[in-house]
Amino acid sequence: SGGVERMRAELDAVAKGEVDIIVGTQLVAKGHNFPGLALVGVVDADVGLGHGDPRAAERTFQLVHQVAGRAGRGSTEGRGFIQTHMPEHPVMKALMLGDRAAFYESEIASREEAHLPPFGRMASLIVSASEAHAAEGHARRLAASAPLHADVRVLGPAEAPLALLRGRHRWRLLVRSPRAFDLSAYLRGWRASAPKPTGNVRVAIDVDPLSFL
Repeated sequence: SGGVERMRAELDAVAKGEVDIIVGTQLVAKGHNFPGLALVGVVDADVGLGHGDPRAAERTFQLVHQVAGRAGRGSTEGRGFIQTHMPEHPVMKALMLGDRAAFYESEIASREEAHLPPFGRMASLIVSASEAHAAEGHARRLAASAPLHADVRVLGPAEAPLALLRGRHRWRLLVRSPRAFDLSAYLRGWRASAPKPTGNVRVAIDVDPLSFL
C-alpha cells in the first residue's frame, strides 16, 4: 500500500543519512537500524507506568531500553536522554544506570509481594458497549455477581485504560488468584451464573493476558 511504501522510503532516507531529526512513536524502536543515529530522546518515558497494567514496569523498561539502544550502533558514539516525572522509580533508576539485573531484582520482588505473575494468576474481563452507561452498568452487575472465594480477589470495575476503542466504551475488572488455583474453572462458573449481556454489550475474558489495556 501507499503507506507501507512511504514508510520504506522514509526509512531508506534515514539509513542513508539524508534525515537529521526523526520524530516517531514506539514503532521507531521496532527492528530498525540507523547507523548514523547518535542521539535519542524519550519524552514522558514514564507515561506507561500509570495505566493499571501489572506488566507496565516490564514493558516500560523494555521499550525505553530498546529505543535508547537505537543510538550509537555504527561507528558514532551514542547518547540517550530520558524525560521522566518519576526519577526515583525503580524502572527509571535501572535505565539511567543501564542495570538490567537491578531492574529484574526489584520487579520480581514487587511481583512476589503482590502475588502477581509469575507468583499468581490474573484474568482481565473487559465489558464494552457503544453506550457508556451500558458498559458501566453491566460491568457493575457482573462485579456484584462474582462468586465469593477465599482464594480470589476481584478488582474493579473501573474504566479500562483504553476507555474508548473503535467507538466502544470499555470497563475492566481484574481477577487475581494463587498460582495453583483453577482460575479458568472459577471464571466459567461465574460467567454461567452472571447476568447475561443485553443489546450490544460484550464481555471479553482473558486469562493470564499479555495486555491489560
